[in-house]
Order: sequence, then structure tokens, then C-alpha cells
Amino acid sequence: MSPCLSKITLACFLLLILVTIAPAALAQINIVNFDFGAVPIACSNGYAYEGPELLCPYAGPEQNFNDTPGFGWTMGTRISQCCHPQQSLDGGPGLTGPNTIFYPPPFDGLPFNQAVILQDAYTFVWQPVSGFRAGSYTLSFYLGSRYSTLYDGNQTVQALIDSQVIGTWALSSYTPFTLETVSFSVNSGGTHTVEFRGINHGDHTAFVSYVVITPN
Repeated sequence: MSPCLSKITLACFLLLILVTIAPAALAQINIVNFDFGAVPIACSNGYAYEGPELLCPYAGPEQNFNDTPGFGWTMGTRISQCCHPQQSLDGGPGLTGPNTIFYPPPFDGLPFNQAVILQDAYTFVWQPVSGFRAGSYTLSFYLGSRYSTLYDGNQTVQALIDSQVIGTWALSSYTPFTLETVSFSVNSGGTHTVEFRGINHGDHTAFVSYVVITPN
């Protein structure tokens, strides 16, 4: 084989690779802070509710995650659709690390070290996500419940795209973090919202982390 032919063959091979991977690369979805670890929990007890300012008492610590650069998500309660956050000072959404008195599932061996708290009805976390093209996608995430019966994990969690429910998971206490997946489609490119919400009223708590969207 001549050197010239070798160069042509190599160029064609590289072009074939680019043509093959380009559509997939263009469809990759970038979720900001997908593992909820970009903003450290400042309170020494390892968890905090979303609140208007940073307060760290033993009970009911609050931290302003929503307005912290790099957090990427909006957490709130009472109104579960996107764009209308309302915080509750008595509970609702927040973040926890492992081994806290919030009794999250074990984090051992998992690819994340913080998770969002979904406590009480209409607690939600959402994010506008860009980079979509019309087509089918898979949403994957880790979901678990409170490891306690005194304050239980009997929460039901819904996943939504553009405020439309695409999956529902009914949990009970002592549910370990489990990788969940659900497929969905969008009819247009650009930006769409991904959201998780708890729908059971009362001190019933679930935890979500490591949110990924991939094209099918």
C-alpha cells in the first residue's frame, strides 16, 4: 500500500468516526449539578432544608441552595410545577449527605455523596435542561427512602418532563438507593424541564441523586 493511499484511508476512517459519533454527541444532555454535590452542605449535622438564608440550628437547618451559583436546580414546596418555587420553613426540600439524622439510605459504593430530600406533599426539585432534539430519551436516577419507621420513608415520587408525569414510584421505609429508569419523548429541540416531586402529605421522605438523561 502506498503512503498516499494510507493517508487517504486514515482520513476516511477518521471521517467515518466523526459521522458516526456526531449525532450522539449533539444529543448529549447536560444537567447542571446532576449529583447534587456542587454546593457543599454548610451545616455541621450534614443536612439542610432549602431556606432563604443560612441557618444551622440542630433542628430544621436551612441553607439557600437555590440562589447559590452552580447549584443548577430550584427546590420548593406547595406548588409542584416548575417556575413557582415556594419554600416551607417547616420541612420540604433540602440536601443531605450520608449518615445524618435525616436517616437517608446508605451511600456506600454509590457515585454521589449528596442527595436531594423530598419530604411531604408537593415538595419538588426542577431544572430547565437544554440540548434536546426531538426524539426519545431515557431518564435515569438513584431513588431511595428514609431508613426509619418513626419518621418513615413512605413517600411516592413522580418524575416529570415539562410538567407531565412520566413515571411514579411508591416507596416504603428502608428502600436502598436504587437506579431507576424511564423513557420519554420530546417533540421539539431546545430546552425542556426535568422535575421530581413527592406527593404524600406528612413526614414521609424520599431521596434522589445522580440524574442523567441520555438519547435512545
